[in-house]
Amino acid sequence: MNKTPSEQKPPMNNIVNDSARSGQRALMLAAVLVSWCAIAPGTNMAQAQSPPPYPKGVWAAGGVDDDLPPELANNLGIVGVWINEDWSVVNPAPGVYDWTKLDSRVAGAKAAGFQYISIAVTDSSSKTPQWLLDLLPPDQKIALLDNASQHHTFCQNINTALYWNPVFHQARLDLIAAFGAHYTNDPAIVAANAAAFANHNSNDWNIQDFVGTVNCPSCPQPPPTRCGDIVVDQVQQWLDAGWTEQLMLQVGKEMCDAAAAAFPNQNIKLPIGGLTDNRMSTPDGDPAHGNYSQLARDIENYVYGNADLGIPPQPYANRFYMQRNTVTATWKEGPYYDTYTPPFTAESYIRYMIRNHAKPADVGGLTPGQAGLQMVDAAYECPTSCRIAGGLDDPCAPNDDRICVLQAALGIATTYNTDFVEIFAQDGQVTDFYDIILAATLAMGGTPRLPPTPTPTPTPTPTPTPTPLPAPTATSATDMTLSSFTANWTVVGGAAGYRLDVSTNRSFTSYVSGYQDLDVGNVTSRTVIGLSANTTYYYRVRAYNTGGASANSNVIRVKTRRH
Repeated sequence: MNKTPSEQKPPMNNIVNDSARSGQRALMLAAVLVSWCAIAPGTNMAQAQSPPPYPKGVWAAGGVDDDLPPELANNLGIVGVWINEDWSVVNPAPGVYDWTKLDSRVAGAKAAGFQYISIAVTDSSSKTPQWLLDLLPPDQKIALLDNASQHHTFCQNINTALYWNPVFHQARLDLIAAFGAHYTNDPAIVAANAAAFANHNSNDWNIQDFVGTVNCPSCPQPPPTRCGDIVVDQVQQWLDAGWTEQLMLQVGKEMCDAAAAAFPNQNIKLPIGGLTDNRMSTPDGDPAHGNYSQLARDIENYVYGNADLGIPPQPYANRFYMQRNTVTATWKEGPYYDTYTPPFTAESYIRYMIRNHAKPADVGGLTPGQAGLQMVDAAYECPTSCRIAGGLDDPCAPNDDRICVLQAALGIATTYNTDFVEIFAQDGQVTDFYDIILAATLAMGGTPRLPPTPTPTPTPTPTPTPTPLPAPTATSATDMTLSSFTANWTVVGGAAGYRLDVSTNRSFTSYVSGYQDLDVGNVTSRTVIGLSANTTYYYRVRAYNTGGASANSNVIRVKTRRH
């Protein structure tokens, strides 16, 4: 195992001091306090047991609809799907859990012919229920600017609870207990993502630790979107709020214990990643002792044990699957890390950890096969927007054809000897990718699915025709660069959001990849990226709400800069 500084295992009560607890207790609603007695601090109810086999091969996201698209169901190289719902949806009030939508999606996956399902509730900072945020005093929340341009909340402040706050932490533990009680006895559910403790946006490891300047859209912007160049230091925001690596480690330990106890019949996914600033990753308060992988290695040691440090494995260690969700076509192949160990300060050390666990026993694998990977993005978006390729080691440059990119990325992923590799929902639905995905599943030792049995379509109940929304008015583009521009339009009363089309021809007989009927949320502008220089583009928008979409707006012509 990897050597890391040893630490004492503090009890749960160390997460918050007595004065903070007394101030918080009055805020605690009685209904929030459920089920933790079953997994009390210092005890471990999960016993060592034989976990269900994790079906080997390529998995895909099931999307957000109850009925999986037939293109996904017909992709026989996909052995299973993962289904998720947001915390704010399933936990609408203190002590209240509504599994309706998640149940419907699980039923839709089964109806589409999928016998194996991985399930998750996205209990990340950005998906925190509003009632829970309202319970927390101002000094237990920080406003973190979303610096990801692909998010609909780009350049908006996300009100973020402190992970170690006892009210927030207990609410997550209670959620895990209720989540497991509802789903652990379903034999189709072979895995649960219930131990993602360092997650801001999703079920992945994505603590916000950006330091620098965020180039927000030009001013003015409608609230809550910020505008102009904004200098942020999210690391200092965390430190000012009381962050320590040991506090976060204790949060992770207790969430792993809770997940194992709540899901005794499932495998548990444990996303890992790094911290880019040593100020957040020091185990002893000295930034000189911090490094990129410290927190990930400490939670690894807690779950799997470390004989060199005298740390025993948890009884549930044989059910935990470390997972890294940033695979691209430019990764080194797995065996590269059999002879090369990156420094703790390198991003690649996390890849080494995955390979070190998953590689075969005859080359020293710690837990052969027992790990997973996920793509960083969809190859479907290549070449226009291609985060899954690019850089000096891009094997598909300069054109980044989507077939080449997915084939390269999956080919690399299979060399790590993990039991599963996850792809994005869009890639699972592209018929041109079927053969590539099937070959990857076979290379991993997986068994392709049988063709699904068709089921009759029920006759829909007629519904009244709603009054259509008026079309928005598209206005002139702004912020033209060599490869981007900002599309703008007017507000439509009653709209829940807007959908954007971008094309290279006024008739919209074809679309710029990723910009056909793109749901941009309830905003009045969107930055279009990944374009070609000195090229004319056209855009139009539609408003929508629960009653449907409006007609198209007028068409706006825009040309990217020449140089």
